[in-house]
Amino acid sequence: MRGGPAWADPPSPRRALVFLLLGPILGVLVALAPDVASGGLNAWLVLIGKQVFVIALLVSAITGLVDGILSRTLSIFLRAPLIAIVGAVAAIGLPAALLGPLPQEMSVSLAIGGAFCMGVCSVLSHEYGRSHLQ
Repeated sequence: MRGGPAWADPPSPRRALVFLLLGPILGVLVALAPDVASGGLNAWLVLIGKQVFVIALLVSAITGLVDGILSRTLSIFLRAPLIAIVGAVAAIGLPAALLGPLPQEMSVSLAIGGAFCMGVCSVLSHEYGRSHLQ
């Protein structure tokens, strides 16, 4: 451990890259994969993909901040499932706050997609050699 308090450590560029780039791209892939597999890519799906990317970027930013804070105190084995839960809640809460109440089947799909994407981002952004928490 370096000299100084743990909260003074600089933020990880890997975490920012994973959460702000890979997270939204993974969200678009998860959201559009069934439609693209069944019928191909068309202009309507491109428009939906752009909207999913923007919402996923906001969800990823929120979840990445929480992951960065928790990375100082929790091990990856505890943090990844917790971040998946945070991602699921943010993926439901953000569109519901912007658009109003969502149908239950849409909320379940958003929760599963958000949990999967943010859990994967948390695992990929962890610096295994640097952290004293394994």
